[in-house]
This record gives sequence, C-alpha cells and structure tokens, in this order.
Amino acid sequence: MSEQRTVTIIGAGIIGLCCARALQRRGRTVTVIDPNEPGRGTSYGNAGILAAGSVLPEGHPGLWKRLPGLLLDRTGPLTIRPGYLPQMLPWLLRFMASTTPGRVEEISKALAAIVMPGVQYYLDLLDDVAADQVPIRRQGCLYLYPKREDVKAAEPANDARRRRGVEIETLGPDEVRQLIPAIGPDMAGGALATQSGHATSPLALSQLLAAQIEAAGGSFIRAKAMGFTIGAEGPSHVRTDQGEIEVEDVVIAAGAFSKPLAAALGNKVPLDTERGYHMMLPQPKIEIRVPMLISSLGFGVTPMNDGLRLAGTVEFGGLKAPPDYNRAQILLDHAKRLFPGLGDEGAVPWMGHRPSMPDSLPVISRSSRFRRVFYAFGHGHLGLSLGAVTGRIIADLVQDRVSDIDPTPYRADRF
Repeated sequence: MSEQRTVTIIGAGIIGLCCARALQRRGRTVTVIDPNEPGRGTSYGNAGILAAGSVLPEGHPGLWKRLPGLLLDRTGPLTIRPGYLPQMLPWLLRFMASTTPGRVEEISKALAAIVMPGVQYYLDLLDDVAADQVPIRRQGCLYLYPKREDVKAAEPANDARRRRGVEIETLGPDEVRQLIPAIGPDMAGGALATQSGHATSPLALSQLLAAQIEAAGGSFIRAKAMGFTIGAEGPSHVRTDQGEIEVEDVVIAAGAFSKPLAAALGNKVPLDTERGYHMMLPQPKIEIRVPMLISSLGFGVTPMNDGLRLAGTVEFGGLKAPPDYNRAQILLDHAKRLFPGLGDEGAVPWMGHRPSMPDSLPVISRSSRFRRVFYAFGHGHLGLSLGAVTGRIIADLVQDRVSDIDPTPYRADRF
C-alpha cells in the first residue's frame, strides 16, 4: 500500500491516540474522530496501572464453580444486572469456553507477548518528549493480600507469572508495612511486580499524545461515527453526526462502541462492556507511593497527581443503563478498612465502559473483508497497559511490515 495514504482513526482514547501517534511517526498523515475531547472517555477513568504482571486471563479453570456466588454478592467484585443477563449469555458461554487449561495457557502466552513490553513501548513512543514531562513512573505494582488465605490462593497465579518471565518479589507483612506505612491491621503479605509502572495522570498522558499529534500536523474532528459509505475498495467515507468524512485507511479504536462499526466493515465480534467504577480522593490524608492491586476485592489503588484513585469492580449492564455509584462507594468502603487513616473529603465517583472480549485478548487486526481497515479495541482491563504496544502493531499492519509481536492471537475472526 502507498506510504502516502492518510489514516483515519475512529476513537480518541488511549488506544486510538497511540495508534495515531505511532502511524504519524512512520510518516502517515492522521485524522482522529471522536465525539469527546482526547482521553475524556473511558481512558480518563482507568486505574492508571501499566500492569506487566497481567499475563493471566480473567477466566481460569474451575471459575464456573464460583461464578453463581460471585454474581449473587452485590458487594463483590463482579455483578450482572438481572435484566441484562439474557443479552450477554452468548458472551458468557464464550467466556467459559476460554477457561479450559489448554486455552488458558494459550491466552496467557498471548497476553505476556503484549503486556510485558508495555512500559518500554510507551517510553519509545514518547522518546521525543523530555523525560520529566512524561507522566509515567516505573515503581512496580504491589499485589496486596489482606488475609492469609489470599496469600495461599495467590501462589499458583504468581508461579504462572514467573513462568512467563514476570519478576515477582514475595513480601512478608513487615516488608509490606515498610512499603505502605498507612496499611491497617488487615494485611498478610504481598507480591511486588517490579517491571510494572503507572500513569500519574491517565488524562495527562492522553493529552500529551494529542498535543504531539496536533504539533506534527494531525487533526481531530469532534464527531460521532455512525457508519460508512462503502466503495469498490472499502469505506470511502465515515458517516458521522456532523456529516460525511472522506477516508482512505481506517482504524476502528472506539472502545466499547466498536462493535457496530466492525460489523459494518465485515466482522461480527463478541464484544461487550464491563462497566468499571472509580472513586477519586483529592485529599486522601495518607501517602501511597506504589500502586497496588487487591485481587480478592477486585480493585486497585493508585497514587496520582491529583489524589488517590480507587478503581475496579466489574458490572455487566450494557451501554445504556445509568451508573450505580454504590459500586464506587463499595471501593471506598473496602479502602477505608485497609487504610484506617484514609480521607474521603471531596471524593468523586465515576463510571466507564471497558471494551471486553470473552477470551481476555484484544482485537488488533486487519478486517477480514477490507485490507485497508484495521481494528484496535477490546482491551478489557488492560487498555492503558496495551496502548503503545497496540499502536506499534497497528502501524506494522497498516504498512504491511512484519511485527516484533505476532498478531495472530488477536485476529478479529478468531471466534
């Protein structure tokens, strides 16, 4: 394909921005279409963790035994709104099909290939920016175990991480207290994933990428993509609520809203949305230096420039149901038990839509129907972690280059 073809990216979240900047650095002219300002959608509210240790899928063997209990616990890390269950049943069946031992092993290898280089790929993508202007810190990520049974339950997962090459340091209670002095009495140990990092402001990271794109001649159009006008070689125009926009190469990076756009371009993908919540604490009154994940409670705690962010839980309820901010309050309640001195004055809740595939792998792929259409969505809990990696793979696909990472496991037509 001609190196002079322009590329239109639909979606100005962290994935779309990384794709745009990676393509731009390869010499392509880029246009980004989104109804919101760059980084103001779901990318705004993520946990901010660049999770090099997230090499295991969400589903695992034996999960089906625990699933009913998880779904019935309204304060637990996973819930489904009753009226939404029939609609998402096909997704759930595919999810369970991905929990066999053999399939989990395949998925884990595919996750490791894209998760582990994530921090370095960001630093490469941003190597033309002064280091002190990049809102990324590489201080590791602590898996925190409040109870003794959590320590025992985490051993198989940490063994699996080590097999994938993740550096994990096991910490006893005293070592955790040295790292997190604000921790309360409910703490049995931890494990530090030393290769991980975090964004001190996910919004600032998105805004930095957007500023680079604009400074290098890229453009942003505030519009909602509704569909396409199809010509002899594929889409000739994107139909938006602001009129038609002529296109050449197209990247669909619209997160949880990508499904109908992909279907219009040749691929029906089993994409659904995991509604995630956060509670932002601008005056936490405690110091947390290292981000942490509390898997048994389903949330993370991340120090950011504007306070402390509590983020997590999974709620299946579709794209249209109103937020249930009790889910964010649950995060705060858990955090107060873990950190007795935590302050919540001015706390602000938020909800966003994680674009999730049933096998925990994103779609990073060329369309099955049109050679100049590409997909970059479905990153689930790992959108921020996989932004720069996805951008590089998409740039390779657009330019017909052999990528350092084999894109086969992330094909749109794998189901």
